[in-house]
Amino acid sequence: DASLRGRRRVDSSLHEWKRRRMAVKADVFAGSIAAELTTKALLHPLDTIKTRLQYTVVPKRQRAGASSIPIVSDLRLGFRVLADATRSPEHSMKDPSLRPRSRAADAANAARSLYRGLTPQLVGVVPIALVYMPSYEVASGALKGTPLQSTPIAGVLTGVASAVVRVPVSVIKSRIQLGLHQSAGEALSHARRGGRGGLYAGLRATVVLDTSYAVVQFTCLEQLRTLALRFSGGELTDPTQLGTKANAAIGFATGLFAAVATEPIDVVRTRLMTQGAKGVGAFAYDGLAHGLAKASRAEGMASLWRGLLPRLVTKSTGSLVWYTTYMEARRAFNAARRTSADG
Repeated sequence: DASLRGRRRVDSSLHEWKRRRMAVKADVFAGSIAAELTTKALLHPLDTIKTRLQYTVVPKRQRAGASSIPIVSDLRLGFRVLADATRSPEHSMKDPSLRPRSRAADAANAARSLYRGLTPQLVGVVPIALVYMPSYEVASGALKGTPLQSTPIAGVLTGVASAVVRVPVSVIKSRIQLGLHQSAGEALSHARRGGRGGLYAGLRATVVLDTSYAVVQFTCLEQLRTLALRFSGGELTDPTQLGTKANAAIGFATGLFAAVATEPIDVVRTRLMTQGAKGVGAFAYDGLAHGLAKASRAEGMASLWRGLLPRLVTKSTGSLVWYTTYMEARRAFNAARRTSADG
């Protein structure tokens, strides 16, 4: 009868809505993973240089003239980091004096040194990717049409969610990059014994960093998306319709702004994750606020932007690769799904 047919139509519509919802989730996950793997693998050497620069302490009395400017200072210290990397693939910030037996080994040593920590970085891609962009998509979708839509709440929620997953990976990666541990197993064993905060050393700083970065990133992202759609003259109505060049420009600019705004937090976070009890790296920071104050007093305010140059490159280029790959993966996934449905 009519009521039975109506109920069947409702059930069919509900089933179709659930199917489409799952498909959207799947394309978000696929896009996130593809984007993160590509970005991390390409830019890991620059991330290693950035980590080593942030770990380096230059007392205020040794900084003068142009060397006090963050990017200029990064160039000078960066060449020293690269020189140290050529000396041994087992480069350590604790003992950078090791020399290879042959000068021909320099390039190979540098490559191996700068790719230290890549394994935990890539292993962490899947859980981080499954949290980061999907968290934002879900949060922004839930707030759509509400008075909170134009607020940074979606970015804040994304930052908090991703920090919980990101911290253990970052702790292990950073300690290997600095040569404080020779393997992920050794770093994990040390962290599980509770060494200076354990696997979650720098958690609160990371929550602040990820939240701040997400707020800046997604605020820029939404504004630039809206601007790009407006410039299309009404021909495009959805961000997934934007071309590769537009997505690349949006990703690059977003990473640039977010890197500059959050660099001081990242410097202190790196030191909190890797600080030792004595010797090199004995920063003795009690937390983010204490670290920011102590670093600025001992090394000057400019020290809080140490490592900005490689981070500008990694974040802007990484954001370009990440966002472009993410949107292209979503487009390809949706196209394949439509082809399968039509078939």
